[in-house]
Amino acid sequence: MKVVLILIAMIFLAGCTSKPNAILAGHASDLKSHQRFGVCYGYACNIYQKTGLNDQEWNAVRKLFLVEAVSAKQERNRIAKAVALIEQFVGPKTGTDNDKARAPIVNFNIKTEMDCIDEATNSTTYLYLLRQDGLITYHTLGAKLRRNWSNFSYPHSAATIYEINKSKVVEGAGHFVVDSWFHKNGALPEIIPASVWRGRWYPKNNRERYNFTAS
Repeated sequence: MKVVLILIAMIFLAGCTSKPNAILAGHASDLKSHQRFGVCYGYACNIYQKTGLNDQEWNAVRKLFLVEAVSAKQERNRIAKAVALIEQFVGPKTGTDNDKARAPIVNFNIKTEMDCIDEATNSTTYLYLLRQDGLITYHTLGAKLRRNWSNFSYPHSAATIYEINKSKVVEGAGHFVVDSWFHKNGALPEIIPASVWRGRWYPKNNRERYNFTAS
């Protein structure tokens, strides 16, 4: 129930400068399984498309967790790969496979691009599916985290997770951001302590799409 409430909270995100978006009203009910879920794109979830992964695709995601993680850190590495792989499967189905890194404020071709709200919503969905299938065992879902002008950054949002058995304090030691907005579709998202991300943090290098055939 708590996870569903987190997903419903995403309804009130829109654009990296937020405003309510009614298009997400049925998002939580669309999360039946890996075979049926909704994804956002077009900036501020302007476009909401129902899609899903077939069993063969989902089994490829499950293989990333085939050997049980021995630590929360190792599990975060696998979470990053899983989010990237799901993006690579979903991209061609939604036309977002060429989504570029970050999201320029002025963009005249946003129909297949994602801003931070799209990315935060989708990453939360993917994390929910992983948790629902028992693939994530060291972490649970957190609410989205936002930084504003007051954080010496332009408005930005991202999905979050908490380490289990650590206090659920926002920006505490067990709170991590899962941010796929910084890189292009199918690249490994940044998973860093929320306390670090909340400041004016940006990755030093751009990541390309993760090559799973070479890993």
